[in-house]
Amino acid sequence: MKRRFKIESIPNPGARVYSWIARKSPPLRDLCIEVAEEVTSKIIAGRILDVGTGPAYLPVEIAKRAPNLEIVGIDLSPAMVAIATKNAEKWGISDHVRVQRANAADLPFEDGYFDLVVSTLSLHHWLRPSECLKEINRVLKKNGEAWIYDARRDTTKEVNAQFRERYGWLLAFVFLNLVRAHSSITVREIDEILSSPEIRFSRKTVVDKGVILKLQLVK
Repeated sequence: MKRRFKIESIPNPGARVYSWIARKSPPLRDLCIEVAEEVTSKIIAGRILDVGTGPAYLPVEIAKRAPNLEIVGIDLSPAMVAIATKNAEKWGISDHVRVQRANAADLPFEDGYFDLVVSTLSLHHWLRPSECLKEINRVLKKNGEAWIYDARRDTTKEVNAQFRERYGWLLAFVFLNLVRAHSSITVREIDEILSSPEIRFSRKTVVDKGVILKLQLVK
């Protein structure tokens, strides 16, 4: 995969800026809600890991829909962990949503600990994606799944037009031309990652969701 400049850990004040943008951005809010609904249609009890949780908006949305789930969010940025912890406390869900600092390439959990692993808009930041996916595989229970969502850089003109129609020209310009310039991935890059013999999932599927790609991996 072509090596691009990547920042795995967002420091302050960048963490606060990203947290504000993620809260105010309609496309990011819609993605969070969509993923939360997909997750809770699949599982309503058990353990979930959110890799690259950022401000923990996804765990919050999941917990609101499935209070019996135990959700762990990890992020490499201490600033993000602090923001995420405050958000869990603010929403009164800190009893079943826990956030901690951890590296996706070296997860501090025992084998087979989680029923489901999710990640949104984080894959493009991973310096060692194969190592991260190996670790995700390790901490999943047998037949557990990993759902990895990221922005797609190689979208069609039709998809771009649909995005503009839904969110307007300004938001579409910012996302399609500025955000994706450094925070996105292509189908080819994903195929290169998944072709590694080190990644031993029993099933690997790439789902085209327009401006978002979803990796659905089954242990």
